[in-house]
Amino acid sequence: MKKVNINVILQIIALVFLIIIFYFSFQSSSNLKVIAAEVDNAKEELKTSKETITTLQKKLENTETEFKKMRAQKDLIIHKRDSLIFAFRKKNAKDWEELVRIKDSIKFTNDQLIKDRLLLDRLFGLDQ
Repeated sequence: MKKVNINVILQIIALVFLIIIFYFSFQSSSNLKVIAAEVDNAKEELKTSKETITTLQKKLENTETEFKKMRAQKDLIIHKRDSLIFAFRKKNAKDWEELVRIKDSIKFTNDQLIKDRLLLDRLFGLDQ
């Protein structure tokens, strides 16, 4: 047998290592493509989620404003009712002290009515 030169053996081993390195680098490249695609999908889902959250936040603010309007309308109706009740009591009052108490209650209720009307006008944009 011929004596094989050590340089040839080392070259063969280096060539095998190079082939293994190229194989793994191409494999990792395809894995990187899959990972990049998944990251892009995740970015799109995050973008969609952000848009959804923004839309829901706007709807929540609108609902909150509508709720405030309804509450102000309810308060106005209650104060109008109280005003009518006090007017009826005033007509049917029997003594002076009761009339004074009713008068104070009517003044308080009318003040509340004015505040509620101003609030409603601001909420509905009528004061512009």
